[in-house]
Amino acid sequence: MTAKPSEKSEGVFEGEQMKVTNKLNLPSAFVRAVSRERHNKPNHFSATTLLKGVKEIVLTLRHFDELEIDASESLFAVFGTAVHAIMEANAGADDFVEESFETRIGAFTVTGKCDSYDMDAGVVWDWKTASTWKIIMKDFDDWKRQGLIYAYLMRANGLTVNECRFVALLKDYSRTKARTEKDYPPAPVYVYAFPVTESELEKIGAFISEKIGGIEKALKLPDEEIPPCTPSERWERGAGFAVKKKGNKRATRILSGRDEAENLAESLGKEFVAEERKGESVKCAGYCPCREFCDFYQRMNGN
Repeated sequence: MTAKPSEKSEGVFEGEQMKVTNKLNLPSAFVRAVSRERHNKPNHFSATTLLKGVKEIVLTLRHFDELEIDASESLFAVFGTAVHAIMEANAGADDFVEESFETRIGAFTVTGKCDSYDMDAGVVWDWKTASTWKIIMKDFDDWKRQGLIYAYLMRANGLTVNECRFVALLKDYSRTKARTEKDYPPAPVYVYAFPVTESELEKIGAFISEKIGGIEKALKLPDEEIPPCTPSERWERGAGFAVKKKGNKRATRILSGRDEAENLAESLGKEFVAEERKGESVKCAGYCPCREFCDFYQRMNGN
């Protein structure tokens, strides 16, 4: 259902569920483009949903019609949607494109929609818009799990997947940095690929069952009794000492001990320093849509 704008363009665009504010008075077309409908049907959970923490999943389900986001915060979602639309329009005639697969796990249904599937080669393709930092840090765990869930679902539907390939379009790419920084991606497009093995399929099957079981238990609990998301699901940056180049915001490495960090900074050269860093849950602070309903987030902020 397309979100309809309110009478005041600077007010709230109320769709069927999530409220989208328009504090910058952006055009109605942009607001409609970023308006979010409920992602999962009742008792259905997508591959990307299962990558989130159980508490986030359940709180989002319960409070979706109370959640609020400003249109200006959804710019990169528009980029991602545009990329997928372009690639779908230009896909090969023999490829499956945006094909949905599902399988039943207990009382729930797990779903997935891969961007493209090459049946002859048994390759799943997925398009991503990403930051260069994700590539530099080789932060691919979420992509690997997503691809393996697709492979698991396709296997359950009689299809073979030999490999998953994620094509990342780097939205903040700098040719200058590519020439001057050692670990910087050499091109604005990066392909992350991995083989799909029987062992990996068994592991992802266990992961899916465990996550569905956790959701089932959490659905029976009040909000405040649901255990918090894990540190990795919260994108937690642990307290420690960051070694970084002077002037850079991002650390080259984060170490637990002061002496170790200072020794590393000294070995890298005079332009590197070691700084103490307090722990923080990055997703909770700026990216979790249901943080206002989360007791863990409230406690973290002293409320």
